[in-house]
Amino acid sequence: MKIVNRNLEDALNLYKKKNYFQAKSAFLKILKTQKVPPDIFFILFEISKNLNELDEAENYLIKYIEFDKNNHIAFNNLGNLYLKKNKYKEAEKYYLKAINLKKDYLPSILNLALYYEGLGNIELAKEFYNKGLKISPKNIGIHFSLSKIDEKFISEKKIEYIKKLINSENLDEFNKACAYFLLAKNKRKKKEYESEIDYLKKAHVSAFNNQNDFNKKTSNYWLNFIPKIFNKFKFIPINAKEDKTKDIKPLFIIGLPRSGSTIVESIISSGTEKVINLGETNLINWSLVNSHRSVLFSTNKNSDDFYSINVEQVKKKLYSSLNNYENFDEKQIFFTEKSLENFFFVDLIINIFPNAKFIHTYRNIDDNIIAIFQKFLTNISWSHSLQNIVQYTKHYLEAINFFKNKYPDKILSVSLEALTKNSQEVSKEIYKFSGLEWNNKALEFYKKKDLFSNTASNIQIRKKIQKYDYKKYKPYKKFIILYK
Repeated sequence: MKIVNRNLEDALNLYKKKNYFQAKSAFLKILKTQKVPPDIFFILFEISKNLNELDEAENYLIKYIEFDKNNHIAFNNLGNLYLKKNKYKEAEKYYLKAINLKKDYLPSILNLALYYEGLGNIELAKEFYNKGLKISPKNIGIHFSLSKIDEKFISEKKIEYIKKLINSENLDEFNKACAYFLLAKNKRKKKEYESEIDYLKKAHVSAFNNQNDFNKKTSNYWLNFIPKIFNKFKFIPINAKEDKTKDIKPLFIIGLPRSGSTIVESIISSGTEKVINLGETNLINWSLVNSHRSVLFSTNKNSDDFYSINVEQVKKKLYSSLNNYENFDEKQIFFTEKSLENFFFVDLIINIFPNAKFIHTYRNIDDNIIAIFQKFLTNISWSHSLQNIVQYTKHYLEAINFFKNKYPDKILSVSLEALTKNSQEVSKEIYKFSGLEWNNKALEFYKKKDLFSNTASNIQIRKKIQKYDYKKYKPYKKFIILYK
């Protein structure tokens, strides 16, 4: 972008340094006083997106597109934005527009594949993944995606091809990770468990290195910071007269990944009563950090100090972001939210939503640890080593036991083993606890055509609940013992 003057250059430098609040303010001042290049609107879109101001991000991107109506990259970004806002049909529309403008534009082709996979439309997902593969045959990420939705996709011939790519190509860390996950899966099929674990370790090293700075920062946050302070918050309460949340009854699904949370979420949203499903927004933690950064990360804190949290400030930040979501309605009594790490923030959530309830999903802890390790959870930094998974699990157990003792009537623990064995009985218990009226449709979630999920369980929820396999993870017990 051509720099018009010194003010624009300063604003751009703030943006490059990720000082988004200051950068946005600087750009908006410039907009008031002079004509600017259209690229400024794209930068404002990026800034607003990073600030979680999705409505403003949408407006800026649409403004940018007005100057360039044939920009396939902009339409792809608009699709991504609508997907984040749960405006699924709009996301599909703009991915298709991007492809119409550029037939071989790989990001939109793969985004459409992911979209159809999230909806459970496996045939269309395969179609677009295969289109992507024709454009980029050495893209192992596409091979990996296809292997998740088609068990027959990976053959011995493809395994040998992937091994050759690892040895001969200068692969980036993401594609290396995908390659090693595929090799691990192949060894798992052959019941060669030690080789599988070796490949999984290599996969997770590459997965971590793919976002090295982000993963270092966030793994430290979740492993060494939050576990030490989750029970040291001192809350400045909301003014009761101004509290508009007293009638809202949100359901927060909490626990570890791979514990049955997506199934529970699908059961709750499949009854006759309307329950808004927000998915994994991660907004409780985001709102806390972005409203109390100076309090949380003060260098003057001692280990025994309490952290003073203004609930109104957190709530204001939270609602400004929740209102970005297409299906969020603050007048709606019931909604579910499935950011699993919220077991650290039970106190805070109850201070924001006095009627909040929590459904804690769990399973055999050793099975859970291996189930996490076998998955490529790209945005969960602590999931990339067995040592870190075991450490996080210990923190989770400490936090959930603390809050179950403190709020026994607020938290319902749901065993995945029990849910798969007695699905009707357990689902009725979930509905009763939630204040919802149960009927048979609750267990027919797999029939829904509008059930979108971008979690690791998005394929699993397309069929009836399967019985728990107690033998599946027994061969792995010896590998976990080393880290306990």
